[in-house]
Amino acid sequence: MKETWKLVIAAGGTGGHITPALAIGEHLARVQPSCRIEYVCGSRPVEADVYRKAGITPHVMEILPFQRGWLKVFANFRRFRRSLKAARDYLAADPPRAALGMGGYVCAPLIAAAAALNIPTLIHEQNAVAGRANRWLSRRVRAIACGYPEAARAFPADKTVVTGNPIRPESYGADRAAARARWQLSPDQPTLLISGGSQGARRLNQFAADALQCLDSVGSALGPIQVLWSCGEANFAELNESLTRRPPRRLTIRLEPFIVEMGLAYAAADLAFCRAGAMTLAELTANALPAILVPLPRAVGDHQRRNALPMAQAGCAVIIEESELNALSLAEQWAALLADPVRLSNMRNAAQTLGRPRAVEEIVAILLRLKGEKP
Repeated sequence: MKETWKLVIAAGGTGGHITPALAIGEHLARVQPSCRIEYVCGSRPVEADVYRKAGITPHVMEILPFQRGWLKVFANFRRFRRSLKAARDYLAADPPRAALGMGGYVCAPLIAAAAALNIPTLIHEQNAVAGRANRWLSRRVRAIACGYPEAARAFPADKTVVTGNPIRPESYGADRAAARARWQLSPDQPTLLISGGSQGARRLNQFAADALQCLDSVGSALGPIQVLWSCGEANFAELNESLTRRPPRRLTIRLEPFIVEMGLAYAAADLAFCRAGAMTLAELTANALPAILVPLPRAVGDHQRRNALPMAQAGCAVIIEESELNALSLAEQWAALLADPVRLSNMRNAAQTLGRPRAVEEIVAILLRLKGEKP
């Protein structure tokens, strides 16, 4: 029987960091049952909640994001020193064979402490724009994996590899007929998927609700249309009441507070309407699903727009800036694409050239090399 070895994964902040961490951990557990994985997150309750929904109890550290503004420099420095000491104490008490950081503020003290203790370290950058924590850590770690070639340019070339973003196997490749049956959708009607991510994008939902009303008239040449909509738990009651009060005449709408089985949702759809988070785009391309993307305008470094650009350039997505959105033009875009199966087919073919569903395997192979084993 192989000796048990320990891996620490630092991932907190948002689902964009935690979701790929879980994908890596799950794959590693399958190929290396002797590995014991501990996840580390920050002290905000929303972070631990993401893990608990996945059946995991993370190690919570008293780490908080840096505060903006030059007046906060000294306070941030003191906070980071406390976090670094806590990370060193945690790692020294039961040293892992390797440590993985998924970017964000939680990653910085733990991976810096691991590097100082000579623990093999890997960081992963999900976005096309490298984050501050990963840029700072890049000189200290042994290996760097990137979701986008654009981000790799920010890191030392001799230890950086572009792997793509790790996704779970259940998030792609589902059967279309089974997926549509899951939500009692017609097997033949054009299907639009609307998703605001794990938290639900309130602004996106507002535009979508107005555009769906317009779609009744602008999409008349299409015939019936069906919509699968993951709106976020905080938005569900309001949107459900609105749709009940003003039900669209020609649309079948399946409104869900949160879709767990996103692999089925992608398989059911002909077109997606969503933000441009790195993990969402990785899943879209793995499923070869055409999309209309609305980058989050407040994203640090405009990284969502930069994430979306390769898809637009390849011809598998249309980017609309939030400032340019209006209900009628959005409905017209949906109708035009859903009525054009040839264009949708070309977009699917383009998306297939970008999909990297084996990214999780490549990242796990790097981790195993770092700890001294062949994958």
